Amino acid sequence: MDDLTEYKRLLCHSFTLLDVGGDIDPFTGGKDRSEWRTVAQNVPCRVSGSPGRIQQLTGRQATSQDFLLHTLHGGMKAGMRIQLEQPEFSGLVYQVGLPYPVYGATGLHHYEVVISLIDAATGEEPEI
Repeated sequence: MDDLTEYKRLLCHSFTLLDVGGDIDPFTGGKDRSEWRTVAQNVPCRVSGSPGRIQQLTGRQATSQDFLLHTLHGGMKAGMRIQLEQPEFSGLVYQVGLPYPVYGATGLHHYEVVISLIDAATGEEPEI
């Protein structure tokens, strides 16, 4: 069994990827951040704590709202949102950080992305 096949077996979660929708505002050039559209669904991933790796990737101390997401999906950009599809994550929304490519002996292997739990209504980190 090759390394990538073995890695795919570790992806025990899945997510829906959301991006800002709507028309571009002619005054600001930005999009209406109140409208989030589904970009991809049922994307395999694995979510873990890994505070040391989160600090290494972001340069800041990990918080209790930060998680490390492993995926093969290359279409993520910082600022997008995801919803994990497992029942234990139901109703929770996470903001996507910068995706970091991880390379193996034969090239690109997977991506590691820090995701942060946010309040779906405000887009801010929830109060603890």
